[in-house]
Amino acid sequence: MAHFTKPEAGSWTEHYPDLGTGPVSYEDSINPEHYELERKAIFGRTWLNVGRVEQLSRNGSYFTKELDAAGTSLIVVRDSDNEIRAFHNICRHRGNKLVWQDYPREEVAGSARQFVCKYHGWKYDLDGACVFAQQEGEFFDFDKADFGLVPVHCDVWAGFIFINLDREPSQSLRDFLGPMITDMEGYPFDQMTQRFYYRAPVGANWKLYMDAFQEFYHAPILHSRHRPPDMAKAYADAGFHAPLYKLEGPHRLVSTAGVPEWTLPAEMLSPVAMKASSCVASSIARPSV
Repeated sequence: MAHFTKPEAGSWTEHYPDLGTGPVSYEDSINPEHYELERKAIFGRTWLNVGRVEQLSRNGSYFTKELDAAGTSLIVVRDSDNEIRAFHNICRHRGNKLVWQDYPREEVAGSARQFVCKYHGWKYDLDGACVFAQQEGEFFDFDKADFGLVPVHCDVWAGFIFINLDREPSQSLRDFLGPMITDMEGYPFDQMTQRFYYRAPVGANWKLYMDAFQEFYHAPILHSRHRPPDMAKAYADAGFHAPLYKLEGPHRLVSTAGVPEWTLPAEMLSPVAMKASSCVASSIARPSV
C-alpha cells in the first residue's frame, strides 16, 4: 500500500538537538499564568493573518475580527484612498464596541461611509478620524483630532491581510514570514474564486491544536473512519511516515505523501473520490479541439 518508504534520515527530531528527544512536558499548556504571558508575548506582538483583500472589494468595505487570544476586536477596512487599514473596534468616548450588528461578540462585514457608535452617536471616517461628537460644545478642552480610532499596524502579502498589535513591531511582515512563506510569492491565490471555510471552537490550548496538525501519527487511526474499509485497513497497515519536517524561525512545515486516488481500485474509493476519479478520466479521454 505504501507508495513512499520512511526516509533514510529516520527520526527527524534528531536534526534539531535543541528540541531534545525525551518526554515533553505539557505544563505550558495547562498553566493559566503561562497562557496570560503567551497572550502578551505572542499574540500581542506577532503578525497575525486576519483575512484576504477580496473581502474588501471596494472603498468602504470592512469586516471585524474577534481576537480572543489577544483580548481585542478589530475593524479592517478599505478606506477612501484604497488603503487597507485596521483599528481597534472601540469607540473613543466610553470604550464601547463600535461596529457590530445583532450580537456584539459576532464578527460582521459590510460597507459604510462612516462608522457610528450605537451608544452616543460619535462618528468616525474610514481613515479612523473622529468627525462628529454629539453636543461637542459641552465637552471641556475637547478636540476631535485627539480622539480618532486607535490604529493597528496592518500590511498585506500576496493578498493576505496581517495585523500586528505591538506598538512598534520588531520585524516587518516580510521578515517575519521568511523564505518558507515568501518563496510562494507569485502563486495565484487571487484566482481561487471559490473558498469554503468552517469554524469550530476547540476546547484545548492553542499549541496542542497546532501540534495535532503537525504530528500526523494519528492519521492512519483517526482518519480511517473517513475511508472505505479496504482503504482504512491499508492505511493502518502501512502506518504514516512524513518525508520532511522543517523548522524556520517561528514557522514549521511537514510534508505528507499523497496517493492519486484515481489509480486505486474502486473498493478503496470514497463517494467523493469516485466522482473526482470520473472527472479526471473524462478530462483525459476528451479529445482536444
